Amino acid sequence: MRGPSMNLHPAGSFGAADDVGRKSEASTVAIIGGGPAGLTAAYELQKHSEAYHPVVFEESDQVGGISRTEMYKGYRYDIGGHRFFTKVKSVEALWKEVLPNDFLQRPRMSRIFYRNKYYDYPLKPLNALLNMGPYESMRIMLSYAKWKVRPSREEVTFEQWVTNRFGGRLFWHFFKSYTEKVWGIPAMRSVPTGRPSASRTCRFARLYGMPFRARTTRTA
Repeated sequence: MRGPSMNLHPAGSFGAADDVGRKSEASTVAIIGGGPAGLTAAYELQKHSEAYHPVVFEESDQVGGISRTEMYKGYRYDIGGHRFFTKVKSVEALWKEVLPNDFLQRPRMSRIFYRNKYYDYPLKPLNALLNMGPYESMRIMLSYAKWKVRPSREEVTFEQWVTNRFGGRLFWHFFKSYTEKVWGIPAMRSVPTGRPSASRTCRFARLYGMPFRARTTRTA
């Protein structure tokens, strides 16, 4: 994803930007990070406007962010998921434009290993209910109803934010351990900035048939 007026620089060299392909009247735009988002921003900027000259600053010597593949002793390691999926037509069109012949269709299967059982991901109602059992599912729904009737008056921590929307039982099942592993701090101490994405909220809503509607101030 490197256009004629897009240049890559290591993060430590904040010197003069490369002038290759740059028009004299163009304003330089610094983009931090050479991951998919940073590269896309630079690509779109140089494609749609000649008034700006994007320069991407990347900390490592390889672009790709968490979608890159590292080599170690002859083995390839994926830092993050390499599967691409979107329902947004404009995003899909962009990637097909950049990589017209490099997309390969592959069947996928993602599962969550939780309490010695595999849960389909995205969650499927029948699979999740069979794994958890009717008794535990009922406890989750009762917990949800309880916290809807008597929610916490303040939402200072991530635990309070999730519990008010999904109930304490569901928080302890899915959100607590995952959040603490990712952020490395207890959920009762963390501020509610690592809120679940809207897509995951919808999956939980479909799973339990409840009107889960979380107000979020960020996108994932």
